[in-house]
Amino acid sequence: MLITSTVPLNIETLKEKLGKSERTIRYDINELKEVCGASGVSIKYKTKTGFYIPTEQKSRCAHLFDEENGEEPEVCASTDEMRIRDLYFYFLVRKRDTIAEQIAGDFYFSRSTLIRMIGKFNEKFDGKLHLTSYRTGGYELGGDEFAIRHVGMEYLAECFKGSYTPEDWYLFLPETAKSRMDLNTLTQISNQIKKINARYNVWLSNSSFINLMAYSVIRTLRLKSARGRTGKSGDMPAVMYRGYAADLLIEPDIMNSSEPLQELEYMQQILSENEILVSDRSIDEESLKGSIRKIMDILAGRHEDFASVYDVERLKKDLFDHLKNAICFLISREGNDEENYIVIHEVKDNYPEFYEEARVCAGILEEDFHVTFNETEICYIGIYLYKNCRIRERKKKKVLLVCATGKGLSHLLSIRVENAFPGIQVMGQKSPFQLSNMAEEKEIDFIISTIPLKTMSIPVVKISRILSAEDIKRIQEFLDYGKLVDEIPLEEQANASFSSKADPFQIEQDGRPDISLNSMVASATTISKLILTLLEYTSKFPENYRLEQDALLGLIIHMSMAIPRWFQNEASDTEEDMEQYTAIARKHGGIFEIMEKFFTLVERSLLITIPVKERIAFFLYII
Repeated sequence: MLITSTVPLNIETLKEKLGKSERTIRYDINELKEVCGASGVSIKYKTKTGFYIPTEQKSRCAHLFDEENGEEPEVCASTDEMRIRDLYFYFLVRKRDTIAEQIAGDFYFSRSTLIRMIGKFNEKFDGKLHLTSYRTGGYELGGDEFAIRHVGMEYLAECFKGSYTPEDWYLFLPETAKSRMDLNTLTQISNQIKKINARYNVWLSNSSFINLMAYSVIRTLRLKSARGRTGKSGDMPAVMYRGYAADLLIEPDIMNSSEPLQELEYMQQILSENEILVSDRSIDEESLKGSIRKIMDILAGRHEDFASVYDVERLKKDLFDHLKNAICFLISREGNDEENYIVIHEVKDNYPEFYEEARVCAGILEEDFHVTFNETEICYIGIYLYKNCRIRERKKKKVLLVCATGKGLSHLLSIRVENAFPGIQVMGQKSPFQLSNMAEEKEIDFIISTIPLKTMSIPVVKISRILSAEDIKRIQEFLDYGKLVDEIPLEEQANASFSSKADPFQIEQDGRPDISLNSMVASATTISKLILTLLEYTSKFPENYRLEQDALLGLIIHMSMAIPRWFQNEASDTEEDMEQYTAIARKHGGIFEIMEKFFTLVERSLLITIPVKERIAFFLYII
């Protein structure tokens, strides 16, 4: 890993990739230093960055592997795809050609490795994209501009998949892209797309939105680099400035681009590929409502107690919202729609009774609107029938909650989730490290996580630390649509309610016996002072450790829930805890000194001892 890495590797990265403890990794690195030292190779450490082998020494490491038939070590081959991606983003944002020595230095590998990777880069994209060398010795990214952007869109869409907020997307941006785009710009692009979608009542799935978002980000990066000027200039007719595709180009402003016609063609191509279409037709809403009433009558005839089988009002609304666009698109495409086989197989194989009822419903609509419903559209109707069926299988969904520490805030979240969703049973709370060692995957239906997780066999719903209204919608969508959540057009509705339990934290039940006015006032005053003191100390952090609003809220909630544990003093620190704490002190000395003063102050004030394990939890929130 050290040989092939283009950047220094810190302990956290090695722990995650190798699934080993920090102690094991440090022991092995010390042993590796001795082995490499005998060959004249140094393993060096860069403060706050990680371990690395100097570029000029990497070539000496080849004999350390048992290579057969002259093949490269397997570890090298496994990282080529990532290197190619990193090279792509490196050149995507460059404003001028770059010499090989600088590139090799920026990537922490040798010039010969760079030349080899450039060859692999050009080979992968089969000439559509290529890294071109000039007489000056510099390289730049060449090829058709749309192809360059399309590759970036595919890379980013894969990174963004499963996340739906700018904060999450910003975490997944490659470092070279982050240097050209801040969170505020990413948020502006997202809001612009949502605003235009609402204006045009555009019908698109979550996955289509992610692709559109990814393309818009890549386009912005290219225009900022000034390399993305397309070359097909000309005055765009005033009528072409209007419309969905043109409005999407306002941020960054197409009017200041020298090639508005080409930019518009590119955007229309992206919309076409993702089946994001704005119909110029409109459906007579009263006629549609009449057809839906017919559907309700037919369904009522198929079920003795129709109102107990379906949530009639929600079913009518879902069908209306879906069909007012779907019928327009079916008419405009004249039945030439490509089928969505993911949706078809899922519905026909697993929910055949709802598919059959959907066929009956589609027959009424075909007769009323003289249009043919394809298999995908019939399945969409079947999904809404299933979603609004009252008597479908109601067993509780088993959910695992994952947050940075697996304690404190996650306990609060588990209570709020179960309060908002009576159909969810939280099976426990875990940290990412505990999750990597989890053996009970088969017992879990899906994971709710406050931090980004890598691809897992279990579906993951990513939420914020505070369970916002948007998070509730996301969880509700998953409960309604399951793994089809990214495949069908969705309406965002806050279907969950916190009113299901009047006393979610059992204040009345647990609090009455020992409460007196004096003790309550004293406790509240102490808690308030602790919170204000914590805020005062965190305000002294260096700029690069400043906490965002929800992280700070999470830290306060964590401390409030940790105080009872401090007084019980049941935690026992292990050798591994002490090593981790020492590592934090070494890597994050600035904030470590500040928080140590805070912990000492709290211990003296409350006459308690805060275990190292509890202190580490604070640093995990901050770091």
